[in-house]
Amino acid sequence: MEVARDFGVSQAPVREALLKLAEEELVVSIRYKGTFVSNISIVETEELYCFRTMMEELAIKRSLERMKDGDVRILENFYHEMVRAGETNDLDSLRAADINFHSKIYDIAEHRFMFNVWETLVSKLNRIWYLTSQAYFINLSEVAAIHEPFLNAIKAHDLNGCIKAFHEHVAYEKKQKFLITHY
Repeated sequence: MEVARDFGVSQAPVREALLKLAEEELVVSIRYKGTFVSNISIVETEELYCFRTMMEELAIKRSLERMKDGDVRILENFYHEMVRAGETNDLDSLRAADINFHSKIYDIAEHRFMFNVWETLVSKLNRIWYLTSQAYFINLSEVAAIHEPFLNAIKAHDLNGCIKAFHEHVAYEKKQKFLITHY
């Protein structure tokens, strides 16, 4: 294995890492040919966003019914982490805070199956994020800022405002992706 040789490590940890990456569909292994970085189609991206939108609307509705003051403070903290990461152009920290923000909404919703599906969806969304984010999110502060109306609607316990802000959030992501993939 070239990777093991190049990094001066045994083949076992490399094989294990590649199996994990294949499990998350980040790489594709073809017997006797090698392992390659996977691609993601526009159709698959659209399907993921469509499914996420429907599921997260339910999570938002359930979470607003169960939201406590402490939950709002946690969401505010994740939002502020996104803002700081945007200001310092820290892509990894921004993504972590973004995932934590949305994961908290699913957690508050108290629906174990939906939370498990979200965790699976996150690995697929991360693939899109890391394959495209440096190209289509030029200003990371904008990514953080699109969460502010969502957070404000949560604070106001405004279901319609939350749904509207979430749709704007997803539309922003899709618009940025569309601008890059269609040049």
